[in-house]
Amino acid sequence: MTISAERFAGAGNLLGHARYGNGPTPVLVMHDWLGDHTSFDATMPWLDGSAFTYVFVDLRGYGLSIDLTGDYTVNEIAADCLRLADHLGWSRFHVIGHSMTGMVTQRLAVDAPSRVASAIAVCPVSAAGNRLPPEALAFFSSTTQDDDALRRLFKFVSGGLSDVWVDRKVWQNRTTVSPSCRARYLDMLVTTDFAAEVQGVERMKTPFLVIVGDKDPGIDAAAMAQTFLAWHPNATLEVMPNCGHYPMQACPPYFATTIEAFLTHHSV
Repeated sequence: MTISAERFAGAGNLLGHARYGNGPTPVLVMHDWLGDHTSFDATMPWLDGSAFTYVFVDLRGYGLSIDLTGDYTVNEIAADCLRLADHLGWSRFHVIGHSMTGMVTQRLAVDAPSRVASAIAVCPVSAAGNRLPPEALAFFSSTTQDDDALRRLFKFVSGGLSDVWVDRKVWQNRTTVSPSCRARYLDMLVTTDFAAEVQGVERMKTPFLVIVGDKDPGIDAAAMAQTFLAWHPNATLEVMPNCGHYPMQACPPYFATTIEAFLTHHSV
């Protein structure tokens, strides 16, 4: 069976998104700070579109939502995603967040626990944010404008992927991410902290799968043990071999198999 993604541009406050599959189990997928929904394109051919309906969203300032502006906060992202779910007629659904939007899976689990069937956090930044020392923050800030700095960042976090891949990621960022939102989302990453809210939710029942790559230099199993695994009693960890920060691109078939095994086990 061949299924192609249908793409819908953002309008008003509705996020742009790509829809893949027509199965009975709905899954909302969010991208990272550096790229739009097309970061998951390599995984799409390996997904079961007869069992799941995937909607890959673009946050404000990205891809199909590149003309949408806003406050660029975790609360806004969560509200936008719930608004899109309402538009799609989804009363209950699964969520997947990558890197920056890992914290959004937690925000949704706190804000709308009855609607989130399960959550998958991929190489995630947690609800505690990512407190960067001044030198690191200066480097990350420079990547919003400096292509060479961005290349170094992609090379560092990828676990050794090729220069061709790195150049493509730089092109994707510069083409699909609005310059006006890059620094604002970075500020969200380094200043957000609602960990106390996550820890304060009694008997958090949302099942979580936390995925990290064994070659990711910044987000590893030890960091997950102190955050997601400590805060969510129904969380499990999967360490993917031969992957850095982008397992959906480094190992697409294995990534698809891993997430769908979890989604099937926790199907709505």
